[in-house]
Amino acid sequence: MSAARAGTPGRRTWPQRLLITFNVFLIVTCLVIAGGLGYFNYKFGRLPRVAIDPTVLTETEEPGVPQNFLVVGTDDAARLDPNDPVTNGRQDLGVLSDTIMVLRVDPGETKAQLLSLPRDLWLPIAGGGEQRINTALSVGGPEALIQTINDYFGIEINHYLQMDFFGFKELVSAVDGIPMYFEHPVRDEKTGLSVTAAGCITLSPEQALAYARSRSFEFQDESGWHTDGTGDLGRISRQQDFIRRAIQRAVVKGIRNPVTLNQLIDVGIGNVTVDDTLTAQDIFTLGKRFRTFEPTELETHSLDVYDDLINGAQVLRMSDTDDNQATLDIFRGVAIGGDDPASVQVQVLNGSGTSGQAGTVADELSGAGFTVIGTGDAERFDFANTVVRYTPGNEVAADVVQRYLAAGALLEEVPDLPAPVVLVTGLDYVGLNAEPAPSQLTTTTTAPPAEVPGATTTTTAVIGEVPGPPPDGQQCG
Repeated sequence: MSAARAGTPGRRTWPQRLLITFNVFLIVTCLVIAGGLGYFNYKFGRLPRVAIDPTVLTETEEPGVPQNFLVVGTDDAARLDPNDPVTNGRQDLGVLSDTIMVLRVDPGETKAQLLSLPRDLWLPIAGGGEQRINTALSVGGPEALIQTINDYFGIEINHYLQMDFFGFKELVSAVDGIPMYFEHPVRDEKTGLSVTAAGCITLSPEQALAYARSRSFEFQDESGWHTDGTGDLGRISRQQDFIRRAIQRAVVKGIRNPVTLNQLIDVGIGNVTVDDTLTAQDIFTLGKRFRTFEPTELETHSLDVYDDLINGAQVLRMSDTDDNQATLDIFRGVAIGGDDPASVQVQVLNGSGTSGQAGTVADELSGAGFTVIGTGDAERFDFANTVVRYTPGNEVAADVVQRYLAAGALLEEVPDLPAPVVLVTGLDYVGLNAEPAPSQLTTTTTAPPAEVPGATTTTTAVIGEVPGPPPDGQQCG
């Protein structure tokens, strides 16, 4: 057992239920191989559905464009045996999100990227005041969680997937456990994790769940037991290693064994809940496009966070950093560097009173590559200066618009707008630049409060104690 090293390319933190997400794609691939669209329609029709207000989900305009799937692992233990260790000491606080992640799939590029959101992240919940993000489900169901992510991060969600503890264990059972190599014995008395000897161990469904949920992780060396003090962030790092192994195990078991293949399909269908707008054709098309996708090709992302205390309770807050904005821009669909107008949706409003100006400016923006989603009149016609308004999380997109304006513009964040960016023309509007001006956008970096002991920041580094590979010449599984 050794502490994971920071700065390893391509090894960013990710949460425990990536297996859920890729099991969906795995199921689709298996169905495509097994019998084509007809068989898939039959199986897909058995998936449990959750009705979500269509105004909360963002409709996909056309096939082949990137989409964001919100994938949630809940802590609902209702389907578990009452004697299951997971139920020990549990309080009934409603269904909470044990894991929250956004999976962005780009069929055109056959590219998949994953953003994990810490469950203890403190932010405004849609309809529920400031709370941990994992409370959104209990406040207002999937709709509240989707709206919270949209409002706070500026990330639009196209589809929703959910699984609980029972489903996680069923998936592990379907592949006959997950082999892992442990350099030392490990344990977590709170989750029931207990690996008593070093070496190759195949984790049972119960032990796999205990490992994936471990936030009080301990390992033993020659000097005794040691605690990994990184808590939830360390848990997420260990899950990276665990899930890569789990995905590969599922692929190998499913493809090579027809019985296991069908079992994987049925387990997924019996345990994955999807939104009511997701169609069989949507998933079938994605499945065919990603059927050769390798788990190692997945790009995983996390956010910079720091510890804080709210009414004596420890929570996490998102740091205001350039790295965070760059990460969020990926899932907002904003091009790296912020120079691609095609990634920006903008509405144009006439604020100068000049006849036909909104339509003229809309045509100019469209010609420059922007996506114009409407025109109209502003609330008044005496704007001296052009204003670029934007919703929280869309500052970079607004900056792109502002940089194309020959006379510049004022930037203004507004909580609720009909579009991510709204351009209000002023009397100073004179047209567009042929090329964008250099960006003047600056981002303040927020350090952890000095009075909070043990403040922690996570970037793309892997944090905490993570089991390593087996010694040379030895294989597990």
